[in-house]
Amino acid sequence: MTFLVWHSRKVLSSNVKSTFHSLRKHLHEIFPQIKKELPPVTNENQYEVLSRVVAPLWDIDYVEQLMGKKKWTRQVVATIKSRKISKFKTVIHEILPSPLIESYRNKDEFSIRQGIDGNDKTVGFFIGSPAEGNVVCVQPTKLISLKDCHMLFAEVFQQLIRDSPLKACHDFHDGGYWRNIIVRSNRKNEIMLIVVVHPGGASTADMEESKQLIRDRLLSTEANVKSLYFQACPHVRCRNDQAPFELLYGDEYIYETIHDITVRVSPDSFLQVNSEAAEILYDAALGFANLTDKTTVLDLYSGIGVISLLASRQVRGCVGIEHTPSAVEDAIFNASYNNITNCSFVQGRVEKKIKSVLKELNLASDLVAFINPGRAGISQNILRVLRKNTLIRKIVYVSCKADHKNSLKNFEDFCSVSFDKSEPFLLTDVQPVDIFPLTNHCELILVFQR
Repeated sequence: MTFLVWHSRKVLSSNVKSTFHSLRKHLHEIFPQIKKELPPVTNENQYEVLSRVVAPLWDIDYVEQLMGKKKWTRQVVATIKSRKISKFKTVIHEILPSPLIESYRNKDEFSIRQGIDGNDKTVGFFIGSPAEGNVVCVQPTKLISLKDCHMLFAEVFQQLIRDSPLKACHDFHDGGYWRNIIVRSNRKNEIMLIVVVHPGGASTADMEESKQLIRDRLLSTEANVKSLYFQACPHVRCRNDQAPFELLYGDEYIYETIHDITVRVSPDSFLQVNSEAAEILYDAALGFANLTDKTTVLDLYSGIGVISLLASRQVRGCVGIEHTPSAVEDAIFNASYNNITNCSFVQGRVEKKIKSVLKELNLASDLVAFINPGRAGISQNILRVLRKNTLIRKIVYVSCKADHKNSLKNFEDFCSVSFDKSEPFLLTDVQPVDIFPLTNHCELILVFQR
């Protein structure tokens, strides 16, 4: 593949929903291959079809991928500016490419379902919809976005569960046991494995036997397994405080380096899936903030603290708010490990903690907010608090799904002159960053200033 270096909660109105569908249509026009109807999956074409699902741009030149994502970014900005907001000029910067195009993913989750050969203990990714009853599972053996060591463990885990007498758990009511395996790795290819099972699908004795089988099989490879975890989760997904991760082997954590910051990774930690491109993303976000030694950073959805830690040496101090308890524990550890003393982290929902945190920061002379939420963006309650706080003159919003209807509503409301009586923001800069090569997804940094 060619590589190019660029320098450089109110109910949503039908209008916003219509805007979202319009952006989806534009995306399909830019990348028509993501809209093409998939052919019936056969033994011969299963890997090609899976590539079209997981990495739909895999056979497109990388320059063309970047050009398409830049065009999509323009459509997002045009959509925001078409709303009833104050008139302003927005600079759309050149898209920043990923240093790695292939084998870049540091986390993969492999599920279990019936394969094309009829075996109901096939490990990989789904094609089709379980809800519609037409799903088939295909092994990830030829996906170029995945690391070889990740694909290896999908294969080993598949053989493990096929040799086990315990059933696979496809649905919570089917009495099955084996659920999925999560493979995480750092840039040294040190591996963390998490095997997830359904606790209702086996007796206590059978569960203990399965743990020994997991140890025997998953530690038998030559890969550098640093951590092996087991989780009995009765829900679709469980945090550590809901269903504890049991360490079966090795260290509790693996560690990743983002520039000169070392962070520890827990089983349920959030870390950008592309570590090399994440460095570029964080550099750009921090650059737009224009940080000084008088700046205080408000880091919303702070995760394990990466943005705060990277900003810490340029600013007066950082305060992060994060809901997940283990992520806050990681962030506090990471600050101490890196000898950073001007970062603090508050555990709790942003909706419940933001007012009290801002009250503590009411003497800050230069307050910059970083927002890195999930796909659905932030609630209007949070947005209202940010708008009403006159100390906040700049917001750097990192969005992994900027065309989501909730995200679009966020962007509109930050800039709307009619949202409330507070001074609106202007969207001054938008920076696309290609965190997800070979897919139609793109991370956007949106800079809002009073």
